[in-house]
Amino acid sequence: MRRRTVELQQDPSRRGLLTFGLCGVFASAFGRSVHATTAAEGGNHERLVPTNTIPNRSGFGMQQIGDGLYWITDGAYNTMFAVSVDGVVAFDAPPSLVPYYFQAIRGVTSKPITHLVYSHEHVDHIAGAELFPENITIVANRRTADLLASRQDGRRRVPNLVFDDSYRLSVGQHVFDLSWKGVNHSLDNTFIYAPRQRVLMLVDIIYPGWMPYKNLGLAIDVPGLVEAHRQALAFDFETLVAGHVSRVGTRADVEAQLAFLKDLADCSERAYAELSFTSFLASQEARRTNWEAHNNYETALIEHVMANVPTHWRGRLQGFDVYFRDNCWTMLETFMVQGAPHFNGFRR
Repeated sequence: MRRRTVELQQDPSRRGLLTFGLCGVFASAFGRSVHATTAAEGGNHERLVPTNTIPNRSGFGMQQIGDGLYWITDGAYNTMFAVSVDGVVAFDAPPSLVPYYFQAIRGVTSKPITHLVYSHEHVDHIAGAELFPENITIVANRRTADLLASRQDGRRRVPNLVFDDSYRLSVGQHVFDLSWKGVNHSLDNTFIYAPRQRVLMLVDIIYPGWMPYKNLGLAIDVPGLVEAHRQALAFDFETLVAGHVSRVGTRADVEAQLAFLKDLADCSERAYAELSFTSFLASQEARRTNWEAHNNYETALIEHVMANVPTHWRGRLQGFDVYFRDNCWTMLETFMVQGAPHFNGFRR
């Protein structure tokens, strides 16, 4: 089947007009300050203050987050791309964002896209790869490559540059350190670090300023998810590209979400200690079925956790109530499936 490719045409009339903050049509600071940036390739820029970004009239918003490094969002998904002297390096290909992605790239450079780096195999983050040029280098860790080979999904093109646990990608003046550090949100998540710009891209782990997506982002390994926060904080970064929500993140966002997970875990441990399954079953009416008793017990545990999580999180995390209940259940469940996550050495 012939792969569809979007033509990448230079539009000089738009050059330099796509950077977040210019003309005031690309974003809203929701009452917070924001620093404008320049769109010149390799130019200097001011350090950005994270703000929620409303997509512009064209459907997206963009910020320059480092020398030659740009962040783009449609308000729900986000990713980044790098402009080098040798071409453009794209990171992930969220299908909802890809048409804007190409438009944004052409707003700052006429250079070709030479590389596409995958963070992990999930459809919602890389299924737009089918629209990228045929001759690019697609980079991923071996776990991602193996998974994609088994999926046989033409939208998610199989990578042609595969590494095991770590790889340094050098393109023009840019360097990106890619590393796999274990199972967390998925089997194959790659940490993507730009040391010169002090930018870390880590997808589906942290939700800057927001309640995590349902079931802690559908994490397949909650202890691994917790550990990924500590692994992220071991990098010397200032800016986080997280894959979701409407702004970039910071170290403080990682620390805050780790603190929230610690509170969820502490409240889950307390719920199990104060409400044992044996005592709960003894209190149930004999006519209750087995699954009804289990469901009632789980409901009681969730309500116990929800009642004890510190109330200040409601004001600190946007969208708090949407997935609060789901995330309480996921933390409770991991105690019975994978075991309690470890927060050794954690300090608020």
